[in-house]
Order: sequence, then C-alpha cells, then structure tokens
Amino acid sequence: MSTNYSSIHCNPIVSISGRQASNCIIGCSGHIVRVNRRRRGVSELTGTLMTMAITLAAGTTVFGYVRSQANLSELAYGQNVGGTLNFLQERFVIPQVSYTSNSITIYIYNNGQATDQFTQLEVYGPTRLAMDIVYDANYATVNNPPLCRGQTAAASLETPRLGVLPTSFSVKVNYDGSLTMTLPTCSGLSFQAGNTYFVKVLGQYGNTAVYSQVM
Repeated sequence: MSTNYSSIHCNPIVSISGRQASNCIIGCSGHIVRVNRRRRGVSELTGTLMTMAITLAAGTTVFGYVRSQANLSELAYGQNVGGTLNFLQERFVIPQVSYTSNSITIYIYNNGQATDQFTQLEVYGPTRLAMDIVYDANYATVNNPPLCRGQTAAASLETPRLGVLPTSFSVKVNYDGSLTMTLPTCSGLSFQAGNTYFVKVLGQYGNTAVYSQVM
C-alpha cells in the first residue's frame, strides 16, 4: 500500500538542554504524523574537542617525563665521562719514604696529567696484625695493634693535611712533594728497625700507589 504525503510542515524547537530539534507535521491522506529530528552536531563537536584536549594533555605529560629522563641520563653520562677522564689523568708513584721511630715521610711524584690530591693514606707492617693505621682528612684510625685501637684528630698528625680542599696537600704535574704522618701516641705503636713497612696512598679519583721499604 502506498502513502500519499500531501504536505510537510516543520517548526524549530529548542529543548531545555539547549539542543535544537525540529517538530515536523506530515499530512498523509488525512492523517497527521509528528516526526522529531534532533540535531546532534553540537554534542558530537563537543565530544571531539574534549577528546582532543585529553589527548593533548596526556601527550604533554608524557613528553615532559621523557624529556626530564633524557636530561638526567645526559647529566649522568657527562659525569661518568668526566669521572673516567679524571681517573685516567690521575697518576702518581711513591719513589721513597723515610722513618723516625714515631713518624714516616712519604715522597710522591706526579707523572699524570692533572694536579694530584689525596684522600687516604694507610701505613701497615710488617703485617696488618702488627700495625695498621689509616689516615684521612679527619682522623687517624688505628686498627692494630689491639691495645692502641681508636681515632685521633688528623690535624695533629698530618703535615700537610690530606683531602681535596685548596689548603690540602697537592702535587702538580711533573713535580714531587712530601707529607709526614705521625703515629698516634700509644706505648705499643712505633717503627722498629729491620722491619718492612708498607704505605698505600689513595688519590681523589680512585687511583692508588703502594710502596714498601725496610726501616
């Protein structure tokens, strides 16, 4: 059966939500049919804009995180390269030491490519059980003999002082220098003639030199 649409008349209507619709009256062979057609263009555009905004915000956050991680990696890489270069440029040897009964003078020659400074010096011998003393920028620490164990302020025992301060002991390239370590006061702590003692020096970038000599 066919239907004869004799007339169509549409009136625009705005709903409470603000969306526009049209109310159409269609005349069909004596019958009136109402047809509502909502226009969804505005809501679809709003949804698209919101999706784009969320995507841009997420992208900005991810980009910021990746960039910060890249900067940290670059900084760490630069520090590693710098540390390796300093380690390679730092070289020194101990050509000689001299003793008294309660002190030792260490001579250090810089055969590297940068000024040397030193963070730690260990004196031990003839074994570490007989004598073992570690000097650093702050203290002289006696590990052995057991009766003398303890710490003494470095200021009274190191001439000049160890460390990496401008006033600390340093040796320029192709020069030598010396520093004297005094033994902490203890009745069982002294250098004995005929014994071999060892000296181990630690540079600020991790290189070491070891020397031994009979008193």
